[in-house]
Amino acid sequence: MGTHGVADPEGSPSALVTAAMSQPRARHLNSAQRARLQRAARDAALLYPDNSDLQQCAIDAALDYLNDSADLDADGAKWHRIRQEERRLGARVRQLAVMAVADKAISERRAASAIFVDRMALRRWSGKTGHSRKTESPRGQESSR
Repeated sequence: MGTHGVADPEGSPSALVTAAMSQPRARHLNSAQRARLQRAARDAALLYPDNSDLQQCAIDAALDYLNDSADLDADGAKWHRIRQEERRLGARVRQLAVMAVADKAISERRAASAIFVDRMALRRWSGKTGHSRKTESPRGQESSR
């Protein structure tokens, strides 16, 4: 998309607005469009305070829209395809991790780290709950005496 890292280190909305307004595609916008871009930049700073990449992406989208170069249908279709692919990859990675752990080819901790999930999520996927040690209830101990 455009240049990234538009926000200052603190990620202040005013710095983001200033940077957005100085982009070449913003220079030829009329005053109403410039006001909309300023609002979009402030909104991006508030929506994504800790992510300059998402801030810039939102500003690029606003610039595309204001310059009549946005295609919502194409971007929507692309987003839909990516979400479908994400679900397929998620199912694949989940199955690989569960099987690898079951076969002791990899530890739970390493598998969880490799696929960027919490180890407890991996345990749930494997059908494990709580601790892996089996404990006998006090009632069971009494009956065996």
